[in-house]
Amino acid sequence: MGQIKPQRWPVLLVLLLAGVMLAAFSTPAFSQSKVHNLGKFKYQVDANDAISTSGDDAGNAWPQDYYRYWEIHFYNTMFMVGSWTDADGNVHSKDEILDPQSFINGEGYGISDYRRYEPPQVWVYAQGKLQLSSKPFNGEVLPDLPSDQMVELHYKAYPGFDVVKKSFSYTNENHEDYIIFYNRFLCTFDWDEDPDPDAPTDQTIQNMYIAFGYTFQNAEGTWITYQRWYEEAKDDWATYEVFTPQLSSPGRNLNITYGWDGDDPDVTAFEVGGQEFDDTGDPRFAIGEGGSSPMPSGEFISAEYAGFAALHVDKSPADHSDDFTQPTAVLTNINIYNVWDSDYPGFATSWDWAASGYKQTVQDQAGWPDDASGVEAEMPFQAFGPFNFQLGDSIVIVYAVGVNGISRDLAIAKGLEWRDWYRGGTSTFDDAAKNDLLATGRDSLVESMDRALWAWGRGLKIPAPLPAPDLTVTSGPNVVYLEWEDLSQTGDANTGVPDLDHYNIYRKRGAYLVDTYDELNANGTHLLWQKIAEVPGDETKYTDSSVVRGESYHYAVTAVDDGTQNIDGVHPGQKLESSKYANRSVVAAIPFLPGEPTTDRVRVVPNPFIIGAGDYNFTGNAVNQLLFANLPPYCTLRIYTATGDLIKTIEHQTGSADEIWDQVTESTQYVASGVYILQIANAKDLQKNGLPTANVKFVIIR
Repeated sequence: MGQIKPQRWPVLLVLLLAGVMLAAFSTPAFSQSKVHNLGKFKYQVDANDAISTSGDDAGNAWPQDYYRYWEIHFYNTMFMVGSWTDADGNVHSKDEILDPQSFINGEGYGISDYRRYEPPQVWVYAQGKLQLSSKPFNGEVLPDLPSDQMVELHYKAYPGFDVVKKSFSYTNENHEDYIIFYNRFLCTFDWDEDPDPDAPTDQTIQNMYIAFGYTFQNAEGTWITYQRWYEEAKDDWATYEVFTPQLSSPGRNLNITYGWDGDDPDVTAFEVGGQEFDDTGDPRFAIGEGGSSPMPSGEFISAEYAGFAALHVDKSPADHSDDFTQPTAVLTNINIYNVWDSDYPGFATSWDWAASGYKQTVQDQAGWPDDASGVEAEMPFQAFGPFNFQLGDSIVIVYAVGVNGISRDLAIAKGLEWRDWYRGGTSTFDDAAKNDLLATGRDSLVESMDRALWAWGRGLKIPAPLPAPDLTVTSGPNVVYLEWEDLSQTGDANTGVPDLDHYNIYRKRGAYLVDTYDELNANGTHLLWQKIAEVPGDETKYTDSSVVRGESYHYAVTAVDDGTQNIDGVHPGQKLESSKYANRSVVAAIPFLPGEPTTDRVRVVPNPFIIGAGDYNFTGNAVNQLLFANLPPYCTLRIYTATGDLIKTIEHQTGSADEIWDQVTESTQYVASGVYILQIANAKDLQKNGLPTANVKFVIIR
């Protein structure tokens, strides 16, 4: 997809196009992480194949347009080898390899990002500047990719495996809540930089298990500012269940390990002095570390269920058909400390656990069902095997990880009802009703895993929406202009038939993400991403007039097909919508006060300008700025000395009534004390009618 052509941009930008230059931006060939960011479930893939997301800007969020709504904080792949022999002839028994990755930085190794479509470019014109709002794409476009995005990770692993991991994600709204992971393990006996074997190649690696583990945290900032698994997840539970798939049969059952938020017995009141309550779902009553800032808005901020399930497991290196008996073992109440310390409760080693065939459920956990605080952040593992490997042998394990639950809108609305019940109001939506509603998230997660299994069974090829269009957002006089790429002739990804029906326009006022702390309030109202318009497929422009001058606005435009090419989807004939996340404008558009229809009211603020005046100058701490106010929408500003020397020319073409000058001349020097003349020339009103030239005298004292 090409960038929007300049001639299609709104008229306010035309005079700005000349001279707009963007510096090239590139990242190293193998950056440290790639992010699945096209669907509702945002998932971070790290190059070291082990996620730790305790930082401010972590991935793995559902829904991804909310601030710090992260559900998965740790991930590990683990090898547990029954027996193998190293180059010195030493036999290793029950060898645990928590972080098997040993080499990644050579040619052909590393992490790469692939997309079915070129990511859209998003431009925003705001405060007199045209800015690229979208991130540069450091990846490759593969039109025949079966999913909308694939991240590939390739590395060598101890004690001698070539590992390829491919993860697939979709923008189809029925499939945007999960990621599918394809994992191939090839025995090479090589784990370092050179290609030569590092262990005897005539041996057999015996009884090897491969395990995958996730920390599911569903406490989204109720108490503290930062997401920390060791503080916020003490009331989380995890379990293992087997479900019969509804879309794919006969064949593999859904062996799902999942986690959810429970009741923290240490949190006994929603408000100081209030009655006892069940905090399952974490009704918001505070923000800030230690709950330092009361925020009794009541919405359920831990309403999700996160989990993973195998989709295919090779029976053996010699038999690549699906082994329906896998996983071999499941552990659900282990925490990250156990993993780091190789301490598996009830088992001498992790290999003993994997070989035991034990599949733990929540009923086996201490404290169930009343007190989960004995385990700080369940980190469930599923183990697959045992496998015996000789040189050249390989096995494939495929699984899906996903998040689902009640919608945020429902969590907000029902949270207010619950708060009213708690405070003795007329609502009947009590603790029991709340918990029943939240528990439906389990069914939603199972549905997501069912759809993942169905997609894998189809070779990952499912009905696909159109791409998200390139987008330009322009701040205007009390309006915001949108213009986007014409997709009317773009063919369906699978059939090639153009099928555009219409475009949807979404808007968020304030911050780019929802529920930043400065936007939360005790009355439970939220500034959300909302659909504001539906535009016919033959139009590519929209003017948003329902805006407030000086406020920040973010936008997204999606393309909706007519459903004619969706003949065999989960819902045949359903109209599919492009990603709501692909072309969101991170940079805010800010509508402004339109310029004056005259030139006789222009003022210079302050006048006189006195360098030592401090706060009395324009903007206070910007000591060298002058404001030219009450300007016409379009004009040329020329600044002369009292003797008639031209020292600065400013093309004012924003449509605004304001322009700021930093007192720097064309020769990049600050002006000296003296009398100056501001000339307003080539002036035009909003309809581009000419206005007379005017002059304003002002004084600068340094």
